[in-house]
Amino acid sequence: MSENFSAKETFAIYGESATTITYLRNEFFTEEKTFPTMRDAIDYLKALDPPPGGIVLHIRAHGRDIPFDRDNITKLMREL
Repeated sequence: MSENFSAKETFAIYGESATTITYLRNEFFTEEKTFPTMRDAIDYLKALDPPPGGIVLHIRAHGRDIPFDRDNITKLMREL
């Protein structure tokens, strides 16, 4: 996890951005979902039981996708 990563700062900047999550449902099945906001995507991930093995989150901002890795996603889920 990046030492400088701030979940609150990230949410303040990108919270209203469309967010796509890609995750492994099991070892053979990958699922992708797009949400209107980062909060919606994080709430969806929090509700999954059991939590998925691999997760990549992409924020759509400034005409490009900004990826977040599992460690930073975990911090977002814990702090938001």
